[in-house]
Amino acid sequence: MKRIYTLFSVILIVFVIAGCSSSGEKGDTGDNGSVETLTASTGYPHTDGSVETFSIPLLEKVMEETDEVEFNIFTGGELFGADESLDALNSASIDIEMVLSPTLDQKRFPYSSVVGLPLLKSDASIAAKAIQKMVESDVEITDGKTYYELEFADKDLFVMPIHPTETYLISTVDEKLDSVDKFNKSIRIRASSNVHETFINELGLTPVALPAPDIYDSLSRNAIDGVMLNIPDWPPYGVDELTNYTLSGVSLGHFPVFFAMNQDTWDSFSEDVQAIFKEEANELIQSGPETYKQQIEEIIPNYNGELIEFDSLDKEVQEKINTAILNTWNSWIKDLEDRGFAGKEVALLWRDLIVESGGEVPQEILDME
Repeated sequence: MKRIYTLFSVILIVFVIAGCSSSGEKGDTGDNGSVETLTASTGYPHTDGSVETFSIPLLEKVMEETDEVEFNIFTGGELFGADESLDALNSASIDIEMVLSPTLDQKRFPYSSVVGLPLLKSDASIAAKAIQKMVESDVEITDGKTYYELEFADKDLFVMPIHPTETYLISTVDEKLDSVDKFNKSIRIRASSNVHETFINELGLTPVALPAPDIYDSLSRNAIDGVMLNIPDWPPYGVDELTNYTLSGVSLGHFPVFFAMNQDTWDSFSEDVQAIFKEEANELIQSGPETYKQQIEEIIPNYNGELIEFDSLDKEVQEKINTAILNTWNSWIKDLEDRGFAGKEVALLWRDLIVESGGEVPQEILDME
């Protein structure tokens, strides 16, 4: 993501990075000890769910519980954009990436976009349980390595999973997607990932890659006819105001994010500090989805549009959506395998963990071997 900074901003950032050296600057604690000061950064704003309900509370808890370490926290891309995370960590420009988004760097993180595959039933709580299990899984994917080893350890990263977003849904302005003939290429739907683009194409609609900040303007100008977005993110982008129909009762995937640092940084912490990190992260990944649930309960009663329940749709439409879900899984698997990665192995692991955690997928995906 390219940004144009004023000269003042550039100078400020240079001084900030210099002043918050990621080599672990030591400061006097006043009791003959020392405190290590680290730089924690994210390209997402402090109001983002992952930042507000996980990363900042986690760092604050560690600082509260120990005098061994403290963090200078930068949000909203003050230092680096969300798509610059790995390079910033590798260059030691920052010590901690508060919200690593692997799907923004799919060439170097090929496997994590599996979390974006469409499902029949899921929510942030189910997805959080599944992603935590996948990070901890000892199932070998390829070359004797697990998902965690392939995706993170091989890059010298230490990560802890953050609860994913709530499930994505399709909302439209004028077209009510309740019959097969409504699914045609004239309907343009905003997509935020390659997985979403594939799914929208499989439905017979037209995907439009669009940054979230452009949603409101694009809907207002009729540049798009709808969006794929999770409900807690509706208000900031006007989706609840500008759309009239939302396909509900089907889960169109999640957005995976992780709290990350280099392995050497993690190893530099004492066992006590590591224990605080792990204990608090485990609590936050479970409690965070409750915040999303509360937001949904506040947003839906004020939504002037119509929720179209999947189970209420004609069988023909349900079959069309199920087929699109299946084809998206198959396309995702083929794409990874064409690039030399173990697509099916990761897809089957994610399927099993989602189902084990309370989610549902079409029978054809359950039968996949």
